[in-house]
Amino acid sequence: MRSTQTSINQILFREIKQQLYKYDCDEIEIDNFLHIKKDFLLRQQEAIQIIMNTMTAHGKQDLYQYVSELARVEHGIQVLEPWMRDHVVHSLLSFILGIYFNENFLSPSYNVNKLQWKLAGMFHDIGYPAEKAINIVKPLTRKVNKIKKRIGVNRKNVIAKMELTNLNILQNDIDSFNLIQKQLKDWTINIDPKFEYDNLVENGKIDHGMISALILLYVLDMMYEANNPEREFKQKIAPGTNIDFNQKYFVGDIVSACTAIFIHNLPKEAFNNTRIDRRRTPIAFLLKLSDCLQQWERPSLYNKTGYMATNFDISIQNNEIIFEAQIPQKEKIKMIEDISSILISPDVIVI
Repeated sequence: MRSTQTSINQILFREIKQQLYKYDCDEIEIDNFLHIKKDFLLRQQEAIQIIMNTMTAHGKQDLYQYVSELARVEHGIQVLEPWMRDHVVHSLLSFILGIYFNENFLSPSYNVNKLQWKLAGMFHDIGYPAEKAINIVKPLTRKVNKIKKRIGVNRKNVIAKMELTNLNILQNDIDSFNLIQKQLKDWTINIDPKFEYDNLVENGKIDHGMISALILLYVLDMMYEANNPEREFKQKIAPGTNIDFNQKYFVGDIVSACTAIFIHNLPKEAFNNTRIDRRRTPIAFLLKLSDCLQQWERPSLYNKTGYMATNFDISIQNNEIIFEAQIPQKEKIKMIEDISSILISPDVIVI
């Protein structure tokens, strides 16, 4: 049992500070973010700025700023729902946790490409406002349906649906669902992304992971359309930058990252006949693992301060992850079930 004065943030920073430069992270910025206490809304703003700085490193401001701007949306809608579960600070902490796993657990056999992890780790929850929006409407539809029942008329229930039309249509009418389906097939993950999406929409639900993936893929595809309209598999440096829009990076890195995002929040039932195997899909494994375990410093409606970072400990011993979480048992059990039902992960131990 480690000292209660040691926080998981301190452990992570100590273990990864020498690797941060490889992910275009500023060591001082990450140090301040992890260790200096501040008002949570200010911390969210700081997280957004770090995401922006990381994505626009090396003179990439004119391009990756479009991706970074997506991180601001959730922070902006908190005026409507102040105690919705945080996904801004969470995304940056998940990204930092993922660096620790990538450098110390997956490496070198299944090391995840740095661009893939920057996209998946920092932007996997940008679609959360869409999920929250449909949930805000549901109390109204439930009330209407209750009134209908009390009146006694025979009508179908009112269902609120959200569908972002054309979000899946990319350059040359390529369908994002087809790209994601092909990637899942290559990973031998037996999931039909279009079926999962349509099923939720039809039942008045939405999944922020699906929306995050589709939004990110759509924005990045527009950037490729502007800088490599023929989608050539050769070097295509954007003017005034050092960004190469070679189509091989879109196919190899961007589609992989977005596919990992698409499936990271699917219900456990979607994985009844399949699992995420790090040997075939390290990016999806890394995202799901980091997303599940990052539970500290996440205010919500039912826990307005979040669990302190000192409630968590992490280490890698004998090629096993040992993750200690001093949280209510029912939440710990849910964390364990989320991991074991989706990942092939006998060497991830939660205590």
